[in-house]
Amino acid sequence: MESSLAITSGSALERYQSKPFLGSSHSWAFTELAALPATATVLDIGSGSGVIGKYLKSRGLNELNAIEVDPAAIQNTASIYKRTERSIEAFGTEQFDAILMLDILEHLPNPAMMLHQAAALLRPGGVALISVPNIAHWSVRLGLLFGRFHYTDRGILDRTHLHFFTRRSFEQFLRAQPNLRVLKHDSTIEPAEFLLPEILVSNPLFRGLSQLRLGVARALPGFFAYQHLARVERLS
Repeated sequence: MESSLAITSGSALERYQSKPFLGSSHSWAFTELAALPATATVLDIGSGSGVIGKYLKSRGLNELNAIEVDPAAIQNTASIYKRTERSIEAFGTEQFDAILMLDILEHLPNPAMMLHQAAALLRPGGVALISVPNIAHWSVRLGLLFGRFHYTDRGILDRTHLHFFTRRSFEQFLRAQPNLRVLKHDSTIEPAEFLLPEILVSNPLFRGLSQLRLGVARALPGFFAYQHLARVERLS
């Protein structure tokens, strides 16, 4: 069996930008990874522009590995990752302390197989961080109410998405992997920073609104979460 990370259009460098702001999957990952020791071994699946790798490198981690198929992205992140392969099979039976699957499973023809393969590469007690878009987000529901379901270049209805997840189906997807245990669920909010001018987002009022939006998304993730997040642990 083979797993594919192929994304059908556009460069990973162009399509997937850094999202370091409050309520984003990158901000969440930074927080969850902050306690990793400098000796930790990491596999970043779908590393793209290397946002997470750069963060870990800045914290003194050097055992950073990646899976990426975009040639420009591989070249751009050559100084970040010790080793980059085009498929998970290339890592054989190696073991990692942490594996990242951020914004990647929805692009794959068989996300369950990728999760199974990634779980096999985790050391017992190792953790994986996973994010998927929420197809039941209010914006998609509203569009369906008016008969609209239009693919876009980015976001929940990214035209390269092959699979869609609700909060419930994401939980079922994770539970189907018997050697993984969910340690934590979380949510993200819409990346308004990409749409609004800098003057509107660089102020305490906007940050306060973002905190409020994030609180609502966590309280009602099925409707308001932009993405569903999970920290899972490999059982012994």
